[in-house]
Amino acid sequence: MTVYIYPEISKVGSLTKALDKEFEKIHSSLTCTIDDDLNKLPFAYARVENSNRYSQIYLAEEKKFFLPDFWRDGVCLAHGSTESINELAKVLDYWLSSDNDTKSLTDKFQFVTANKKAIAFDEKREVEYTWNLILNDNSRADIRSVVELAINDPVLSKLFPFTSLTRLCFSRCTRYPYTHDTPIVIPISADTYEVRLSNNDVVVGRGAAQEVLQWLNQIYH
Repeated sequence: MTVYIYPEISKVGSLTKALDKEFEKIHSSLTCTIDDDLNKLPFAYARVENSNRYSQIYLAEEKKFFLPDFWRDGVCLAHGSTESINELAKVLDYWLSSDNDTKSLTDKFQFVTANKKAIAFDEKREVEYTWNLILNDNSRADIRSVVELAINDPVLSKLFPFTSLTRLCFSRCTRYPYTHDTPIVIPISADTYEVRLSNNDVVVGRGAAQEVLQWLNQIYH
């Protein structure tokens, strides 16, 4: 990456120093939490955080672009791309210094694009959204029989589902790192599954989707 396409950075020696200067200009209390150095190129990186939110900023290599992302509660909800370090500082201040939601972020800053899941997380529908996402994912057809039952179960449907390879996993929280004190479901063959304890991989049940649901409910009750 040619550092000269980023004169603001070349002048002060690092992305973090350049960004901190912009925060000062707009009277923001934010500061970067990770120090970088031009000697570490070809890759430069900065991180800014406040409470349950943070953003990471990368630099494009061939053309001048600052590339921020926007996280809340451990979930990435949007990405952006701007040539202006001043606009970068403003958007970071807007996201990190308030409780603004993703829609207001993208409405105010046209260079920011929300991820598909952002609205569901803004509206606190992330559990329902993720269940339906897995249900309609053709690459997850091997666990669909279990998902079709679990999504209507009064207990299991309240847990946050996620997949790991072929496994269907459950978490008591909706952000990474997920909890690992809940059982997992592993497809063995056509409509045959194993229920295992995720913390020690012990098999506690085996059978068709309906039997799996019974095993899971026994564990949760």
